[in-house]
Amino acid sequence: MTTFATAGILALISFTLSWSSAPATESEAGSAEVTVIIEHGDLLAVTTEEGPRVSYEITATIDGGGFLRRGGRVVSGSFPISETLEYGSLQSGGHMVAITLTDLESGYVRREEAEIFVDTHGSDLWTSGAIRREPEGPVRASGYLGLSWNVYIPDGTESPSAAYALLGSDTETVREGWFESSTNDEGTVAYTARVLLNGLPKGRYRITAAALNGDEVVASASSSVSLLDSWDVWGDDPELTSTLIRPIASSHELRELERAGGQGDRNSVMADFWNRRDPNPATRGNEYLQEYLRRLDYIAREFSTTGILGINTDRGIVYAKMGEPDIISDYPFEIGEYPFITWEYFSPSLDVTFVDEDGYGFYELVEDWETVNRAFNAGEDWSR
Repeated sequence: MTTFATAGILALISFTLSWSSAPATESEAGSAEVTVIIEHGDLLAVTTEEGPRVSYEITATIDGGGFLRRGGRVVSGSFPISETLEYGSLQSGGHMVAITLTDLESGYVRREEAEIFVDTHGSDLWTSGAIRREPEGPVRASGYLGLSWNVYIPDGTESPSAAYALLGSDTETVREGWFESSTNDEGTVAYTARVLLNGLPKGRYRITAAALNGDEVVASASSSVSLLDSWDVWGDDPELTSTLIRPIASSHELRELERAGGQGDRNSVMADFWNRRDPNPATRGNEYLQEYLRRLDYIAREFSTTGILGINTDRGIVYAKMGEPDIISDYPFEIGEYPFITWEYFSPSLDVTFVDEDGYGFYELVEDWETVNRAFNAGEDWSR
């Protein structure tokens, strides 16, 4: 028997990092600011007389030193929480920042690392910074990827034009275009571009940028991005969308999607579908949708078999509804028994068992689906 515990879905969402830097010059070292952004669901809230409260501690190092600490206790409605860490006296080049976030209520600890860059700016040098991406980290193969890039030009030099290219694993160019630019008084040219990601398969891509002074490349930089499955949850292919949302959709919502006239109507139906589930409409993103996309990633990776989509398996359906179990117990070789797995959820309370009666890894739910649906509805605010 294998037994392990996880902290539940509320403690599995990772915090995010962003950073900015000031370049090093011939006479002064550079500096950087790293911002830690904690969203709703990153921390476990406890009930107090003042309302739900979260407690956290952030510790950070840069290049293995420069230890910094931040922390606080705030009302959980104060999200997003933003903590800025400042580092000075940095030489030009790359620096590795390690951030640890500790939830003081649950004891759950998460760690993120990011490489930040300090550029060099000299009056007679062509230099450039690193390519920045928005959003950072893995992104969905849909919508746009924002790029920003700084080039530092010698005194008295005109701003060069700059181009970007997105290369696949075979180095074939899959997207390319020109940056837009603006120049400040200090000889810095800021380039920005938006790269359309729709239609690209998931995988790792290389990003290259080049500044051109006439026919000469005077500055260049490269980066990379990992694209995740886009997942059609907007009704572009109504049959596929129905399959992906069926575990969390009502029969009425599925009929609405089926009856929608064209793609525009289907997109509108699905926009309403996800808006109803948005736990915090005041924020820029829909946390429920982002979490559901992460669940689809996990389901496809862990439960898909030859000819069967993970979302069509019993484990895939329960995972789509309930998320990561708090406790998973695996019984692969019990004498006189079929292999089986149990999942336990603390809140809402649910215990389910999956049995592999054929010995081929296809686990089927033992409990009645009504038991699962009752727990699912009890945990979904939008459905009450």
